[in-house]
Amino acid sequence: MKRIIPQFDILTVGAQVFGLLVTLLLFYYYSITSTIPYFIEIKKFRTKKLLKNKNFVNTIDTDLNCNVWLINYCYKHFLK
Repeated sequence: MKRIIPQFDILTVGAQVFGLLVTLLLFYYYSITSTIPYFIEIKKFRTKKLLKNKNFVNTIDTDLNCNVWLINYCYKHFLK
């Protein structure tokens, strides 16, 4: 009697395809309901944090430029 691997047996193809489709459907449902919203929430949080940090860096840059101008201006007047 010949032994056939179950994956290649024509009688079990229907059951294998059905099991595959059910598994993919469950994975798709899980991804849509829990995983993808979690990643979207993280992306929104990171974007908000990056925007806040960018504004903070711009403020610091403006302050530093003002300080450099003030130091140069005071130094010039001190030398007069």
